[in-house]
Amino acid sequence: MRPRLNSLLAQARWAQRVFVIAFALLPVLIVTLASVPALLILPFLRSRSAHALTMTRQLAAWTRALLISSRER
Repeated sequence: MRPRLNSLLAQARWAQRVFVIAFALLPVLIVTLASVPALLILPFLRSRSAHALTMTRQLAAWTRALLISSRER
């Protein structure tokens, strides 16, 4: 009986992690989709290409932080 309970708890923890990551990924996806028009236009403006690079780096940093924080501790 005990191994079955441990198995159920492990599956529940796995499902909880999946739910939390899916829920946390939603704001990142919204920000990414909202910045697509700017990322399509800004690189072609000479004075704003650095700004587009900064936006891309920030999106990558947010995504990296989300993925790193989702690892099991």
